[in-house]
Amino acid sequence: MSLTPGVRLGVYEVTALLGEGGMGQVFRARDAKLNRDVALKVLPDSFANDAERLARFTREAQTLAALNHPNIAAIYGLEESAGVTALVMELVEGEDLSTLIARGNVGDATRPQAQRLSPNAHGLPVDEALPIARQIAEALEAAHEQGIIHRDLKPANIKVRSDGTVKVLDFGLAKALDKGAGGAGTAGRAGGVAGTYRLDRPNVFDRPDLSASPTITSPAQMTGMGVILGTAAYMSPEQAKGRRVDKRTDIWAFGCVLFEMLTGTRPFEGDDVSDVLASVLKSDPDWNRIPRDVPERVVRLVRRCLVKDQKFRIPDIAVARFEIDEFSSMPASASTDSVVGRAPSRLRQLLAMVAVAALSGTAVGVGVWMATRPIAPSVARLTATPLEAASVGGINPDPDVAISPDGSRIVYVRSDGGAASQELVVRALDRLDATPLKGLGTPRSPFISPDGNWVGYFDGPSSLKKVAINGGSPVTICDISGPLRGASWGPDDTIVFAINDASKGLLRVSAGGGTPELVTKPDAAKGELAYVYPEILPDGLAVVFTIVAVGGRQENAQIAVLDLQTRQQKILIAGGTNAHYAQSGHLVYGAAGSLRAVPFDLGRRELRGSPVPVAEHVATKGLTGAVSFSVARNGTLAYVSGDAQGGLSRTLVWADRQGHEEAIDVPTRAYAYPRLSPDGMRVALDIRDQENDIWIWSFALRTLTRLTFDPGLNRGGIWSPDGKRIAFTAQRDSTEDAFWQAADGTGTAERLSQRADFAIPMSFSPDGARLLFGTPGAAPYRLGLLNTNPSGDHTGQMLLSGPASEANGEISPDGRWLAYQSNESGRDEIYVRPFPAVDTGRWQVSADGGTRPAWAHNGRELFYYLDPGKIMAVPLQTSTTFTSGTPQVAVNGRYVAVQSGRSYDVSQDDKHFLMIKDATPVSSIPTALVVVLNWTEELKRLAPPK
Repeated sequence: MSLTPGVRLGVYEVTALLGEGGMGQVFRARDAKLNRDVALKVLPDSFANDAERLARFTREAQTLAALNHPNIAAIYGLEESAGVTALVMELVEGEDLSTLIARGNVGDATRPQAQRLSPNAHGLPVDEALPIARQIAEALEAAHEQGIIHRDLKPANIKVRSDGTVKVLDFGLAKALDKGAGGAGTAGRAGGVAGTYRLDRPNVFDRPDLSASPTITSPAQMTGMGVILGTAAYMSPEQAKGRRVDKRTDIWAFGCVLFEMLTGTRPFEGDDVSDVLASVLKSDPDWNRIPRDVPERVVRLVRRCLVKDQKFRIPDIAVARFEIDEFSSMPASASTDSVVGRAPSRLRQLLAMVAVAALSGTAVGVGVWMATRPIAPSVARLTATPLEAASVGGINPDPDVAISPDGSRIVYVRSDGGAASQELVVRALDRLDATPLKGLGTPRSPFISPDGNWVGYFDGPSSLKKVAINGGSPVTICDISGPLRGASWGPDDTIVFAINDASKGLLRVSAGGGTPELVTKPDAAKGELAYVYPEILPDGLAVVFTIVAVGGRQENAQIAVLDLQTRQQKILIAGGTNAHYAQSGHLVYGAAGSLRAVPFDLGRRELRGSPVPVAEHVATKGLTGAVSFSVARNGTLAYVSGDAQGGLSRTLVWADRQGHEEAIDVPTRAYAYPRLSPDGMRVALDIRDQENDIWIWSFALRTLTRLTFDPGLNRGGIWSPDGKRIAFTAQRDSTEDAFWQAADGTGTAERLSQRADFAIPMSFSPDGARLLFGTPGAAPYRLGLLNTNPSGDHTGQMLLSGPASEANGEISPDGRWLAYQSNESGRDEIYVRPFPAVDTGRWQVSADGGTRPAWAHNGRELFYYLDPGKIMAVPLQTSTTFTSGTPQVAVNGRYVAVQSGRSYDVSQDDKHFLMIKDATPVSSIPTALVVVLNWTEELKRLAPPK
């Protein structure tokens, strides 16, 4: 079957012949199913008819298809139809690099007339060559991380689009085309037959013998007379000798390409194959060809790439990328240290050393090693500030930052202090500004897909979503019930996420959506309270996570690893939380407001040394120790600066409707959910610190007294109408139940209910005989009613249990009405119903959303949050029937709104509001991300494996 325009190959309709290549003909085609243009590379018959070779090629193409990088032309598939085999690839528009080098610049028409090169000029200006070189290096780095070597890097295999984007073509296909690849005795070695070039058209490809593979096993294969092997000019010495190759072969070719970009000529040339290879093996490039205006640092980079002994060549392409970045960021005055056209002073000194060493019998190899030894990348620190006056980090106890695997972009939570204003922001490290992602709801706890294209996040407390990192409409992955605590996206496109609930633990769901499956849950018999902050390891076979112990103390937390296949787990670290894996072979985790690192054997999943502190003053949030940091595959670290309390140092204030504020002389603690006693002289406080207990502040005595002492989590805390008891939620034996205790601290706590759905006390009826409850972790949230008679017969019933979530219920002072929030309209609004006959009426009170209502003591107003820090007041008429007026702002300020529950209360005269406020002034809250480039180089020195 001959392919011509109009012929169909499967779903692909050929539209034009693009040219000849080492793999046969290349066509432009239209994908009829996906409506996109692609490139079809039709394999030669001698290749396609070899079943063993085709099977090996298919396997290699499958490996290459896993590469997903903006500077690598993607492989879409392998199409076999009507006897024709074609590789389906991304169609890259633009010119190849060899054409640009021959012309002398990238975008001649865009340069000032005085800077344009003549048509006969060779090479690219250094300011155009380096951005291209950097993108080539990024492509190689991404492939090398996946164990893929290009083997045939050359200007003809590099395209530059009109927007400046570089695309490297034919990644790894040299190995796939090599007939000996993977065979006995040839694994990882050079092999194959090279293409030929006509002498009358130098450097122009004529016809291949079989492929454009640069790999040749012996001079005996090179018998063509009167031809130049163009690809041989980019061979590394080890390739030319037929020895085993690794990623350093690509680094050599990178150096050849960079040399050619700067000079317009190849570093190694000759009249025939033997001459070219002899030059590669024996000769040095003519360094005098490099223009004198090329800085010495750039020349040094090329020299280090073209060291013939691979042991002394740059060991990793990331070094070259960093050198380019480092040079590009230097001031112009500092980057013009050109000493080209003559040996640099260091080299001249070295030559003298070598001469002396030769005369004295000292090994010359020492001098060569000094000149060519790899130089570790420099570690650089910088800060990235958010837009406007907002701070990095949200109000939720979640990690607030994630970095893309390639280290190019950071996603973080930005907030001005309230959940309603919380948003995700993307910051590219090569840009000065940040881009907010719009329309995400209430996003928190971001994490990024392995390919860097998607951002996963939690939307409020009830759903897991994803959004393209460049923006767009969010996609719901699944709905969730329970307090969410971290997620990780694995290489198999599944997500493991955590619910801070003793009955749930870690769950897994497809990133494409579906029903979550339980992976593992806490063992109550071992004193485990919750599993949080999972991190899937790079092989996708195991996950590390944090175990929260009963009592919730961060110092008692443990880091464990779970085999996702056998479901066996073991403890790795005691006294740590929120671990991440670094490609340097370390586990990095939070402890006492700092980062620590310990060498980690990924294969054995065992520690290989002792932990050491590696970064101080890293923001840590919440009881479970959410540490806001992330490590990229390329070694870049990003974290939010802050202290170990992570914003939980709070105080109490009185605020009135005129905007006045009065401080209350209470100690700074992690306050949540304040509730005033019926006489207004005391306030019950849920304090979220290491003890997690209920405390009471006395306004008269100015004392803070602890009420609960058990080791489990205690939260909430509401007064009985007579002021003698306080009801609260407590965690006992890994389950949450309702308790109450005498407010003077005497006696012990009494369990009110053993029903899991009656665990959160919300409001007493005026006579104290009934207690309104909310469900702790189920979605939709429901409201129930519990009898509190002295006999201890605390029977209960559901009150509101429809399909919508109904929460934060409050009974009116006269006992006739129930106020609550519901999302039945699609967002939370405030509603009122008759009580207890809740089915006899329903009125919406809020106008533009609302949560967490509270009644005025006189019953003539209802208050609620419009968003954190802003409290609305609605006038009511309840004498005959229920009517409500227009909501007006009562309080507006930077006040703390703890997730889910009501974080304010109202004074007896209904004129003042008891509010929680961060003790640290907003202006001094750290608002900067700290970014550390090549941080893992420092990590290797600080925490070497034992």
